[in-house]
Amino acid sequence: MRTLSYRVLGVIFVTILFSCNFRRSQIAELKLVPVFNGKEYQYVDRNGNIIINPQFSIATVFRDGLALVKTSNDNPKWGFISEDGKYVINAIYKRATVFSEGLAWVVSDDGPPTLINSKGAFQATLQNAESVRIFKEGLAAFSVIDTSGTVKWGFVDKSGQIKITPQFTEVSNFSDGRCAVQNSKLKWGYIDDQGKIVINYQFDQASDFQNENAAVCLDRKFGLINADGKYVINPQFTTLQNDGNLFLINQDGKFGWCDKAGKLVINPQFDQAFPFNSNDLAPVKMGKNYGYVDKSGKIAINPQFDLAFPFNGSIGLVQSGSKIGFIDNAGRFIINPQFEVQNNEDLLNYLFNGESYYNGIETDFFNITPIVTNINIVSPEGLTLSSKFSDIVTKLQISQNSFNQYSNSSQVIYNRKITNDASLSFYVIGNAYRDVPNGWYMRKEFNNNGVVQGYAYLITLTGKGSGKAKQVKDQIEKTFQGFKLDSVQSNGLTVNTFTKLKKVVKTYYRGDQIVIMISGQDSQIPGEIDQVTYYNNYGNDSSLARSRMYDTTPKAVDTTRH
Repeated sequence: MRTLSYRVLGVIFVTILFSCNFRRSQIAELKLVPVFNGKEYQYVDRNGNIIINPQFSIATVFRDGLALVKTSNDNPKWGFISEDGKYVINAIYKRATVFSEGLAWVVSDDGPPTLINSKGAFQATLQNAESVRIFKEGLAAFSVIDTSGTVKWGFVDKSGQIKITPQFTEVSNFSDGRCAVQNSKLKWGYIDDQGKIVINYQFDQASDFQNENAAVCLDRKFGLINADGKYVINPQFTTLQNDGNLFLINQDGKFGWCDKAGKLVINPQFDQAFPFNSNDLAPVKMGKNYGYVDKSGKIAINPQFDLAFPFNGSIGLVQSGSKIGFIDNAGRFIINPQFEVQNNEDLLNYLFNGESYYNGIETDFFNITPIVTNINIVSPEGLTLSSKFSDIVTKLQISQNSFNQYSNSSQVIYNRKITNDASLSFYVIGNAYRDVPNGWYMRKEFNNNGVVQGYAYLITLTGKGSGKAKQVKDQIEKTFQGFKLDSVQSNGLTVNTFTKLKKVVKTYYRGDQIVIMISGQDSQIPGEIDQVTYYNNYGNDSSLARSRMYDTTPKAVDTTRH
């Protein structure tokens, strides 16, 4: 089962050691430990006695007196139990975070993130949030997707009111009154709790502040900055993370510890090492096995374990073979290895930095509003039916090569993200290129002054949007103010045609895709790219027309004469 150990280590490395969001919270001594018996999770005390019977498919560490658990029935749901194993908040939620600062986020089936207190009472709902994280220093990070399809992060307070407007590409959590944030150029800086930049964007990675210092990365090297953004330790290490009064570092592939001035306290000599976490011993790897060293770097417990984790008070969690158990600070087993290593990321996160694996959730609410607002039949993507191809190049900031030379349908926007469950593509209909004599042959020349024949939006639904194409199409059609439904060209279900003055708008859906086509009344749109026409003429199977309309692959060219 050594491969399972590597899987667990992979989770640790990705989510903890190399995370720019690294933050060590105060780690309390656990009274009850969630462990897996091979079938279900149970809770044992520090002597190995079963205190809460095995019954959960997932179980987390207790925080604020409550533990987040997931039932193990045929329709598993999340709820919260107290230390006597009884449900304080019934298991009725599809998703949930752990409690932090007396609050947790939950999501019901088809619902948005909702904030609850420790009694399960609703406090606030974030209807338009795509995802949300637990509270830190009174603020919780949440994300939305803007009109360009970009994910933006901001913060809400405990009443659910937006405190910092979504504007950042990525964020960490608040600590010591600051928060690491990333801009669109993928550089990190720091803001205060009002959203004001206090340390400029300049770092490739940035961790949370602790004790007025934060580890940052520049040009693949880590250093340490103070509250003013000035280097305390210049970038020089492969990794660097705060470990109380020391800093765990990696230098040239070996792990050790340095002090706040960057002076080595324990020479880099270990193949792997994990933090002391205010304990007297830290786990290290030497050769194939793990043991523990003290703060002078002396081996205190000989390397003998397949995997070892930071101590929690007087006990340490270790793995031997495929099982985990608990040892004392002399290396003697308090609980022999008997529990499975499975889905225990929450416990591991807690042992490493006091945090949780379940610190954020995504919405389950399928939000149609952002999709509807992305469709503009009056001025599609800021264009009009009198726009020339040169205008489109300028407006959309694309090149002439974006247009298809061999078809009068060109896809110029590819799968722009609207929400986590909807993307948008945009097509320009018309001949962007014209044939120009070139000796004995004809060559293609971009038709700058050519006028478009129409535009088409293609919306693709996934995830929570699957099966809801008609619902989306109906909502889009409600925005067609002043347009009249053409009953002859419509069937009222999958295909509808609307007219207003000299403009024609056709809507169509099939499966999880919706097409909105805008053209002039006098435009002669060829049938091969008008899947609405194809649908009306040839019945329900419009897959051929759809494939033709959106096939922008250049056709084969006869080169036998060259």
